[in-house]
Amino acid sequence: MQDIPYDVWLHIASFLGPEEVENLLTLNTMFLSIALDTRYWMAFIGPLYRRATQRSLNRLTFWNFRDPKIAPRVRLLTFRPGHLCMTLQAKEEKRAEGNSVSRILKRSRILSYHFRNALGFSRLSMTPDIVKKNLLKIMSSLTSLKSLRIEIRKEEHAYFNHSSEDFLAAGWTTFKDTLTSLFLRVPLEDLTKVLPPANDTLTSLKMLSFQIPSVPLGTDGMAIVKETLVPFINKHYRTLRALELDVEEQNSMSPLLRDVIHLPLLSSFKLKLWFLRQEQPDIAGLKHFFETHRHLTALDISVTSSYVYYADPFPFFSRDCFRVSLPKLQHLVLDLDRFRVDYREGFVPFIRRFDTLHSLAIVGHMWSFESLRGLIAPSGGFLNLRSLKIAVYLFTPLVLTTLEECLPTLESLCIGFNVIGPEGLSDTLMEGKPQFVNELDQKAFSSWHLRTLDFDRPLHSSPTVRQKYKAALVRALPNVRWFCGLSREEYVATSALI
Repeated sequence: MQDIPYDVWLHIASFLGPEEVENLLTLNTMFLSIALDTRYWMAFIGPLYRRATQRSLNRLTFWNFRDPKIAPRVRLLTFRPGHLCMTLQAKEEKRAEGNSVSRILKRSRILSYHFRNALGFSRLSMTPDIVKKNLLKIMSSLTSLKSLRIEIRKEEHAYFNHSSEDFLAAGWTTFKDTLTSLFLRVPLEDLTKVLPPANDTLTSLKMLSFQIPSVPLGTDGMAIVKETLVPFINKHYRTLRALELDVEEQNSMSPLLRDVIHLPLLSSFKLKLWFLRQEQPDIAGLKHFFETHRHLTALDISVTSSYVYYADPFPFFSRDCFRVSLPKLQHLVLDLDRFRVDYREGFVPFIRRFDTLHSLAIVGHMWSFESLRGLIAPSGGFLNLRSLKIAVYLFTPLVLTTLEECLPTLESLCIGFNVIGPEGLSDTLMEGKPQFVNELDQKAFSSWHLRTLDFDRPLHSSPTVRQKYKAALVRALPNVRWFCGLSREEYVATSALI
């Protein structure tokens, strides 16, 4: 077994059922240990009425008492302490009967069994005080934890902030050297309580993700960012390889981006911008960040606009920050959710600057045939591109022909569309052969390297027409091995709505 990597055995063990895992006890204890790793690798501790919470607490307390190796098997923990804090506070103030948490729990008890299960409610097997006590023990037992996700909803902030319990204190001491990924979705005011103490460093931290809900009026969000968030990022500059920032309704991200020091190993950066005011967002700090991190290999920019407020139109992608050279960029994702067309000046030139791309995904933007050709033509502009995700207004055989001509090395294509064309039937003598099928049958893509083709919606609502479309695609693309996750034969044979 030593000759085969652990991850391979882990994948094999994931196919075993409970009875098969039990049988390993008398067959191979090493493989049994790996199989148990797959069973207990993930834990969820959140609202006390959730079955997932009860299951994790039982495993990591009662079961762990019998088998102390269960808690060290956990690699991923999702921790949502808000509900526990609310329940504990209700008990302390002796107002449980009038508390919203109590009403929720009381209602859950009178719901039907099936409806309660559908909502994920479960009978509480531990009192909140016991949960708190056990939780502190659990945190000190997670010696192999790799990924930690902490979530606190805005409405839970007051309860969490009021709580005197430091649930994570024992944890930071235990897994500060094993943790590689940290995901935080917490109000900005709670950052100080959820981050490790200033004198502790997560020595193996590679991935850091912050998703900060909107800042309430009267809170100096930028002061918290500069005093808490920036120092934490800078303290881990030696190990960080991926950084994600999503700060809702934060008027300016520039101070944060400007104050982050050079992260020498950073290869992936994801930024979500929110246009929720009529003023133009301040992204001047992004230029400094790009200039400091020209070695980025993956960039993900998501832009979301409000349905109510729109900033005055301005050439977003023509800003100075998007002119900074990133000569090593290989993966680019642009998510333009509700991003108005009159903001997109400079959009295509920005993309075309990166001739080093291996993958390109553009979400929330529909391309006409002419604009798509303007992006990828002339051929040779994206010599290294292997993966492409786009959406077009009209998907025709001509689109495939253009992609083959301009992107001959493409291996994976995910394409969305509004309409497939040309529509209609070719003539009455061909047994109702659709025009799309007729044109596709006249083309051959035998030299194209494409191996995977996915669509984001069914090809047609009619099963008969959809079947003809699928068969024509399989005939025209002999080198494609996978269509929508299925083999060639499975794709043609399936009646599923794909």
